[in-house]
Amino acid sequence: MRVLIVDDSDFSRNTLKHYLAEIKDIEIAEASNGIEALEKHRTFQPEVIFMDITMPDLDGLGTLKIFSLTDKQVKIIMVSALGNQQYICDEVLKHGAFTVLAKPLKRDVALTTLAEARSSIR
Repeated sequence: MRVLIVDDSDFSRNTLKHYLAEIKDIEIAEASNGIEALEKHRTFQPEVIFMDITMPDLDGLGTLKIFSLTDKQVKIIMVSALGNQQYICDEVLKHGAFTVLAKPLKRDVALTTLAEARSSIR
């Protein structure tokens, strides 16, 4: 399974990468903003993307909107400190996010959500 982690915070990317390293047969790529995510998506072709909402250059919502037009198969898990605000949840789900998780991301939540996303891939 290929997973792309998109977050402008090195700490957040490294923490999630550490959690996911427990899974066998996983390849992980990283991007620090939406522009990098779009480039990485073309070459890496992830099945699942964990993506922050608030980022410089191109934020997570803008990136999600592009992915919703270009790749309907990828499962996008939005992760944000804003994740517990209902209007944010509604907006990203409307644009095709698999789910929204609140920061700080907990290990068990990340692994369970990844398993759910993986099982929903056709």
